[in-house]
Amino acid sequence: MNVRLGLALVVLCVPVSAHAEMMVTSSYRAKAPHIAAHRTLPIGTELIITNQRNGRSGRIVIGTRGPFVRGRSLDISDTLAKELGFGKSGVLRLETRVVGK
Repeated sequence: MNVRLGLALVVLCVPVSAHAEMMVTSSYRAKAPHIAAHRTLPIGTELIITNQRNGRSGRIVIGTRGPFVRGRSLDISDTLAKELGFGKSGVLRLETRVVGK
């Protein structure tokens, strides 16, 4: 079984407010700062994302599919990436928690 597929099934089977995981996140030029891309989470899913290095967090809504770069789980807007303190790397591990649909 593909590991990513298995993980996606777990995400959809747990209670919405209880799920939290670490995701490798990159940034892109989104149309709105609160929109994010994920391959399998349903469009409209709301997440709270937290940078464990500095404690900064933000709320996002899955609005599109992606990322399409191997090894990355979530794409967030450049604006939110700056607010969370991504730095120049453009890639960071964030804690994510599903909070609604």
